[in-house]
Amino acid sequence: MFISLCRNIARFIGVEINKTSHFERFLSGITACIALAGVFYISGLFLSLPDSLLVVASIGASAVLLFAIPHGALSQPWPFVAGHLISAFIGISFYQAFGASFMIGAMAVGTSIIAMHYLGCLHPPGGSTALFCVIGGSSLHAMGYEFLLYPLLSNLLAMLLLAFILNNAFYWRRYPSFLNASLRNEKNEKHLFEVDDLYHVLEAEDVFIDVSAEELMHIYNAAREKAKVRHKGLVSKLPK
Repeated sequence: MFISLCRNIARFIGVEINKTSHFERFLSGITACIALAGVFYISGLFLSLPDSLLVVASIGASAVLLFAIPHGALSQPWPFVAGHLISAFIGISFYQAFGASFMIGAMAVGTSIIAMHYLGCLHPPGGSTALFCVIGGSSLHAMGYEFLLYPLLSNLLAMLLLAFILNNAFYWRRYPSFLNASLRNEKNEKHLFEVDDLYHVLEAEDVFIDVSAEELMHIYNAAREKAKVRHKGLVSKLPK
């Protein structure tokens, strides 16, 4: 009874079972650390220390996605780069039009989320970028739209390059996920559902999840093959 209650509480608050290896967990942290050190250095060339820390804080959240969940839908190059740039553009525009306040910052974040949804580049840390473009310091505000090119775009491209190099250095990681040939070339049995069926369900349920339909199909097929092997093992042990 108590164990069942604990399980239900864990499900309610969203505790997920993490089966990744210790090496993978440390790898995620080390690669993110290396990338962020480079971003901080680039930011410091253009902004004062407090403002450069704000930039790193925003992109630091992206580091979790790019290096801990490199195959996630929200971690891919388009959501990462476009999500930050669009959010920054909206944040700068709101500041120049209405000034700096937390209410204006909240409006900029909300507008950024809507824009990212429609442009297919939803990236959660983009909300932080929009916010600090409104409530950031004087050196950031003085740059205006130049901030989009440097240091922001420079940081994004540097992070993207590092994500490509560091993730693809390990055979089980492929970034961007398009490089994972098994997802593109995987053949599904004709009597089973197809990738389009997954897209239809996501549309019908009106939900967005941080995994592509192709990745879901890959996981399903891999689990199905493992289940077949287990089933054959059980059948072979039955008395004849």
